[in-house]
Amino acid sequence: MTKVMVVDDEPDLREMLNLMLHKEGFETEMAEDGSEFLNKLDSFNPDLVTLDVMMPGLTTSEILKKLKEKKSKPKIILLTVVRYSEEEKEKILEMGNVVDYITKPFDIDELTERIYKHINQQ
Repeated sequence: MTKVMVVDDEPDLREMLNLMLHKEGFETEMAEDGSEFLNKLDSFNPDLVTLDVMMPGLTTSEILKKLKEKKSKPKIILLTVVRYSEEEKEKILEMGNVVDYITKPFDIDELTERIYKHINQQ
C-alpha cells in the first residue's frame, strides 16, 4: 500500500487531506510541523509527502536539508499560497526531493491526480 504523509499546520486542511487520501486507498500519517514530520519520517517511511511551505518552526529549506540526512527519501509535493515565477518554479523543483508544487487554494481532484502521477513515476 502506498504511504502518504500530510504535513500542514492548519488542522482542518490536514485532516481533510488525510481523510481524502485514506478514502483513495493510501496509508496515511499526519504531522503538524517540520519537526514532527522529521521525527515520524523513518518509522512511517512515506512514498510521498504533501508539505505546507509556510509553517511555524523549521523553514522549508531547513526541512529539506535535514531530509537529506534521513534514510527515508520520499517524493515531496509542496503546498503553498505563493505564486512563483517560472524561474522560481525551476529552483523549487531542484530542491531535494521536491517533484511538484501546488498553489493554495487547490482543487482536491488536481492534487489527487498529481499524487498518482508522482507515485507512478519511478
